[in-house]
Amino acid sequence: MTLVFDYGGVIVDLEPTRCIEAFQRLGLDIRPFLGTYRQGGVFSLLEEGRIDVPTFCRELRKLGIREEVTDEEIVKAWEDYTVGIPAERLALLEKIHANYRTAVLSNTNPIHWQQAEEKFFTSCGRRREDYFEQAFLSYRLQLQKPDPALYARVAEELGEKPEDILFFDDSLTNCEAAEQCGWKALLAPANSGWFKYFDAHGKLILP
Repeated sequence: MTLVFDYGGVIVDLEPTRCIEAFQRLGLDIRPFLGTYRQGGVFSLLEEGRIDVPTFCRELRKLGIREEVTDEEIVKAWEDYTVGIPAERLALLEKIHANYRTAVLSNTNPIHWQQAEEKFFTSCGRRREDYFEQAFLSYRLQLQKPDPALYARVAEELGEKPEDILFFDDSLTNCEAAEQCGWKALLAPANSGWFKYFDAHGKLILP
């Protein structure tokens, strides 16, 4: 069995208010673009891999960010959306990885994933590979949850039968879409609420 985890809200903690305030200081209200589980507009294009980061920054200036604002300042404002992975979460993920084949599946973008690999997964002296064997990212696959084609692609790349994949996501819609594709799925509440599915050694306790 392969365990597949969502990233945002399940692995990493999110702080949309902090991010909104950062963009407001740059001259843009991004609230119309932010969704609970999926972004809109130019943010969605970045997460689908349809534009690169420099294009993302140029498009945001067209929407209202001041012309003198640098790409680096825009990137930093978007990085403020994610705040880190608690040490106890990383510790449990490492134990889970010791017991099962694990992967991450996320609607994400190159800015947040670089932040994840360079800062968050390394915060306890490890690397992303110490927690997840593979990473399936929307901007690389050019597909976003809950598109059925994404679940089919991941199962194919894992080389697993759909029924041998257990998916953890904080979106009921994404869980239901996975189940419709033959996966098993469990709703994974934010703030480490999904710990209830594992014992202290990282072994599954299924409901």
